Amino acid sequence: MTDNVSEAALQHGLAAGEFWPAFQPQLNLVNGHVCGFEVLARWDSPQYGRVSPAIFIPLAERSGMLHALLLQLMGEACRVAASWPGQFSLAFNLAPSQFLLPTLVSDLLVTVGSSGFPLSRVVIEITESELFHDNASVQQVLDDLKLHGMALSLDDFGTGYSSLTRLNSLPFDELKIDASFVAALSSDMQSLRIVTAVLGLGQSLGLTVVAEGVESTEQAAVLRKLGCDAGQGFLWSPAVPAAQALQLLQQWGVAPTQTTLDLSPFQRLHQLEALYQDSPVGLCFIDCQMRIVSANQLLARYLGVELDYILRKPASQIFGHEMTPNLMAVLVRVMAGEICETTEYRHQPSGTTFLIAHQRIVDAQQLPLGVSLVLVDITSRVEAEKQLRQSETHFRTVLELGPNVTWRANCDGLVDYMGEFVDCPADSSYQERHACWLARMDPDDRVRVRETWLKHLPSKKPFLVEFRILWPDGSWRWMRSRAFPSLSAQGEVLAWYGIISDVTTEHELVLRVEALEQQLRQHQSSASC
Repeated sequence: MTDNVSEAALQHGLAAGEFWPAFQPQLNLVNGHVCGFEVLARWDSPQYGRVSPAIFIPLAERSGMLHALLLQLMGEACRVAASWPGQFSLAFNLAPSQFLLPTLVSDLLVTVGSSGFPLSRVVIEITESELFHDNASVQQVLDDLKLHGMALSLDDFGTGYSSLTRLNSLPFDELKIDASFVAALSSDMQSLRIVTAVLGLGQSLGLTVVAEGVESTEQAAVLRKLGCDAGQGFLWSPAVPAAQALQLLQQWGVAPTQTTLDLSPFQRLHQLEALYQDSPVGLCFIDCQMRIVSANQLLARYLGVELDYILRKPASQIFGHEMTPNLMAVLVRVMAGEICETTEYRHQPSGTTFLIAHQRIVDAQQLPLGVSLVLVDITSRVEAEKQLRQSETHFRTVLELGPNVTWRANCDGLVDYMGEFVDCPADSSYQERHACWLARMDPDDRVRVRETWLKHLPSKKPFLVEFRILWPDGSWRWMRSRAFPSLSAQGEVLAWYGIISDVTTEHELVLRVEALEQQLRQHQSSASC
């Protein structure tokens, strides 16, 4: 039984090299590359088999052999990893008692220095409880380690007597979220809030934040969304021997060195304020109790009120009977999870028309936080569309009463543009409009006009032809089509530009004149008799 391991066996194991370093990878949560390894001690005893660290670590500390175990472990891990590619880090855990050793810093410098592994890539992990033994001594040790280039990590944050004062005063580079909080991340709202708070704290202090005990892709996704820098856990790999760790390093690659982004709540708050302040659209956020939590000045100006009047008010008080259609009814549906399309609303008091997008906001556990609104003033666009519709109605009326339709043909006489015709949809193509004209032409005129047009093309002179067309009201009208060639500098036709005009009235006038002349001739003939 490993519970009965003796000090003698531990001492023998150290001397015989039965202890070996295991490497658990830490992965960058953004790119999935390895950014470091935590090095953990493993003991394979011929007498006891695999001995748990929970057994031999306390035994080594009680017997005074823990420091020797650390130096042996660190030396071997650094020597092995010195030849591996990339700028990854190696993290080592130190016990509280080790920080009271006067030779601690020099021992670590000698051990790492002789291995060939850079001091700047060594991370010393310290738990919160160690900060309370002898804070002055611990601070001196930490300052010395930092002075020589090593990084410092505060391990298992949140499980001890967290002191923000000490965290701020001591020179830490990294904060590790305890695995117990990560395990409950997807099921316990309180754990989610604690993790969010720890991440915000670390980010605000400029610390790298590493989450321990990540076991599911869902946990990793939540941590990534919250801005956590790195994670380690069984999702990727347990602590493994050096050869296997190298394979993982080669498989996943090493995270490139890059400037850390400022993702702190302080930074995000100012980004949000700047976004709200300078946004060219109206913005507001409505919580689950249908209260307006935040809004920008532009929205207040849109509604003709002061910003303070909007904030913390029930949304029904601001939007209740002011918006047509009923915006509040839509907000209730959106809050319940229904997807509602962006809609036009009219603000009755001001007569302003808004295009409003409404988005349900949820937390990492998909629980609703509220609804975000984006309001765009489209009053001028609506007015322009109204005027355009009026213009279209006017234009189509003009077409109906007497069309003047433009057209164009290429140098070979093929029509490649046809203006709008009263009997064609407004969004029809020129091919459809041309086909509409041809379909309404008198069949005999259609053949005649085409033959006349093709015969005329080589002349390169202005073209004129008249034909009959069946109007939508069932009457026949006379049309006159004229075209003029656009010539190049060499006198070649580049294109033909034409216009079709209604000359029915002119034809009717000619017919009346001809009829009058006929009557006059008949009258003169009768008189002569």
